Amino acid sequence: MDGSSSRSFVGRSVELGQLRRAATAAAAGNPTVVLVSGPAGIGKTTLVEEFAATVGETFTVLSLAGSAHERDTPFAAAARLLARAHPGRQNSTRSGTGPGPSVLEVGTEIIEALDTLQGPRPVLVHLDDAQDLDLSSLQAFGFALLRLHGDRALFVIGTNQPARTIADMSLKSAGARLERVELEGFTVSEARSYVTGRLGQAPSESRTQTLVEWSEGNPLYLEAVLGALPGGLPDRLAIRMPPPLSDVVGEWARTFSPAGRRVLDMLAVLDAPASVPLLSLLLHSDTVLEDAEPLAERHMVLWSQENGVPRLRLLHAGQRQALYVAMSQSERSAAHRRIAEVLEPPERWRHQVAAADTYDPGLAAALHSAARQETDAGQISLAAQYCLAASQVDPNADGRQNALLSAVRLLVNTGQYRSALQHRARVTRTAFGPRRSEVLGLLDFADGQDSAAHSRLRKAWKTYESLTERPAAATAAAESGMVACSLGLGTEALASSAYALRHAEDEVVRGMAHANAAYGHALLGGPAEGLLQLEYLGDDAGSVSHAETDSLTHRGMLRILAGDLTGALLDLSVSARRRNWGMSRISVTAPLLYSVWCHFFLGDWRAASRTLSVARDVAQTAGRSLDFFALHCLNAILFSFSGRAEAAEADLREAAEVEMSADFPGPGFHLSATQAVVAFAQQDYARTASLLEQMYEDPTHATRTRLFGLPHLPLLAVAHARTGDVAHAEKATRRLAASAGRGVMHPLACAWAEGATAVARAESDAAVHIYGAALNLPRNGGNPLLIRTFVRHDLGELLLDRGEGGRGRTALREAEAAFRSMGAERLAEVSRARAGDGPAATNVARAVWAVLSDREKDVADLVARGWTNREIAAELYLSAKTVEYHLGNIYTKHGLSGRHELRDLMQERLS
Repeated sequence: MDGSSSRSFVGRSVELGQLRRAATAAAAGNPTVVLVSGPAGIGKTTLVEEFAATVGETFTVLSLAGSAHERDTPFAAAARLLARAHPGRQNSTRSGTGPGPSVLEVGTEIIEALDTLQGPRPVLVHLDDAQDLDLSSLQAFGFALLRLHGDRALFVIGTNQPARTIADMSLKSAGARLERVELEGFTVSEARSYVTGRLGQAPSESRTQTLVEWSEGNPLYLEAVLGALPGGLPDRLAIRMPPPLSDVVGEWARTFSPAGRRVLDMLAVLDAPASVPLLSLLLHSDTVLEDAEPLAERHMVLWSQENGVPRLRLLHAGQRQALYVAMSQSERSAAHRRIAEVLEPPERWRHQVAAADTYDPGLAAALHSAARQETDAGQISLAAQYCLAASQVDPNADGRQNALLSAVRLLVNTGQYRSALQHRARVTRTAFGPRRSEVLGLLDFADGQDSAAHSRLRKAWKTYESLTERPAAATAAAESGMVACSLGLGTEALASSAYALRHAEDEVVRGMAHANAAYGHALLGGPAEGLLQLEYLGDDAGSVSHAETDSLTHRGMLRILAGDLTGALLDLSVSARRRNWGMSRISVTAPLLYSVWCHFFLGDWRAASRTLSVARDVAQTAGRSLDFFALHCLNAILFSFSGRAEAAEADLREAAEVEMSADFPGPGFHLSATQAVVAFAQQDYARTASLLEQMYEDPTHATRTRLFGLPHLPLLAVAHARTGDVAHAEKATRRLAASAGRGVMHPLACAWAEGATAVARAESDAAVHIYGAALNLPRNGGNPLLIRTFVRHDLGELLLDRGEGGRGRTALREAEAAFRSMGAERLAEVSRARAGDGPAATNVARAVWAVLSDREKDVADLVARGWTNREIAAELYLSAKTVEYHLGNIYTKHGLSGRHELRDLMQERLS
């Protein structure tokens, strides 16, 4: 037994050169992705393994191959890679019960693993057969790649579905360089060299031409042809090899001894590398080592070792598929049955299902039982697989139908929309009834058809109720209520949640109903009313059960809209790292996007920008189209207040394009609101008032205006006051005051609106008193620095107008400093100019800051706060190597001696 391969490597010099250049770039700190694509058997795995062998002394190599039976298990591939990177260490993908981690959490662990492995050597990650990796892992890998800058990391990804792999990993947006290697078949010259190496003699060019014509130069096909003709090549006219690859590989396999063929067949049926002891047990043979040697000598299998135990594997998935197809149905079934006798569940059941040529009541019962157990344990994806298997072997037609419908429901509940939608045709062929309506409604939801989903789910709810199937009715009611919330139907959301809470027996359904009730109350009575429904969650966000994750995210959002900013951040920081458990309307990026609002009002705009950057990368890999709408809206607001008007307008245009594709009015409401905020930042108060007034007068938006009053109504009141429309300013102020709030943000916003309205009425004494009292409010729920600074600026202007120059200039200078600390340079200059101080001198610190990239600003800002590289990396979801990369760029471009000089410079900028 020899673990090394004696096969000579032929051709591919151009492709190897491209991989070596990518390795050189990666080793120099330019993270690179190389996508190697081509049909099965074309040599993708062989190419990368040859390359890896040449760099193995200089790179740390992590290899991972896709597995078809893991394709529907979230983070299965990421778990294997993390286990290899850190053997024995627990990671989030191996947590106990519950829905498991989010793409953000697993992606962060991958970044940390790469960072740790980049010691004296760079890292090569080889993802083979990526088309068979689970989507969640691909998204986590994609998120990690989006965050890599300056890391010495090379990802080589082999796939026969390149477009799908690029989309799943969002590789077009990757921070790392993306290069493509598309393999084609051997040329006649390369094929001749290959045959010569295999046979020890050079065939004629005509015979080689025949082989290339048959095989299209596919190396696996060539290998199979040569293996099937061990005596040498006949002349051109005598070759009668059928074109299908499976036939060629099958004929090749038949040239081996019966014992060797049994080893090959068993490896093909196992669909995984196997130890010699396992193969010996399955084949009832003590001669597996001897039987496998000819297979290895003739390049049919490869040897490896794990913990000193010899293992065998087929060369790649294309060969396995060809061998498997070449077996007769009876041979495959017999092998599956033998494997099922030896392996433990769940692998046992997979092979039992594959072996079944008739319905199997015992197996069906075991699968149904296992599905229930895994559901109870929170392993929903595994339960879905068991249900799908049961839908194939249950002898009872109703049992098969119920298993299918249960499986599709579970797939939707775990966010595996693509997998769920693949079964739509089977679902439509099931018997009419409430379960069919319900699951079709879930599929409509998965497909983005909310109105159709709501209609079907409501119908299912009412039908279950008429049949007195109360628990099932409760589930459908909770699902219907969730879609009602999405459509802004507060009353219906409350009715459905009340029914679900009366009759639900499942904690996940109750969690959905709680979230729906809170959101429904908020739609009808404002955010404080919604928060009252969530007091049962308790103060410790981390102890909130996974079944209540949607409620936790809702509480974070409602806390923002009620003015409790610090409480909101605590909730959102927990929910951002979780997967939703059960059907959810909340996007994976929603907690991050809501956190951006918190940081914006708190005046920490660098934190807002950092969080927005992470949200953008999560959305690229695991988000929905409306996530990008929200990202563009938030970008436009940050840009406008930072004085970057052109960038703000560009983001508004992008948001408008996404809004046009929406089939419900919510995005239109938020686009108008964003346009109004941007106009306010640009001091276009007439446009601000016009946009917001239209929104608040439109009955279509009645529930949304109640929900989002705190961010919008102060701007509406102040904009009307500054355009002299006192009546409308008073109306907006009364509306704002009538809403309930939490924390200081609500009374501070009310004071800002009341003060501006008093100024518009020429009641300067009242305005001074209102503003002064507002600035002395306690900072409960966080300090909304943005609104407080507007109040301070307006007070300064008013004092100047009253002839109180000293006090007025002091207030304006304090406002300038606060605006500048936020990054609102344009507003800072307005305050400075009003104080009569003239334009601020452009010092070195501000000049350096102005030309830094957004990521460099994030790093520099945290350096100024005294953070270490490790702390910065954790905050920004980067590797420490990426932080070092950005710091190196800053030092080099601006001639800085190091960290201390940068820190002093950044602190000077704020002085």
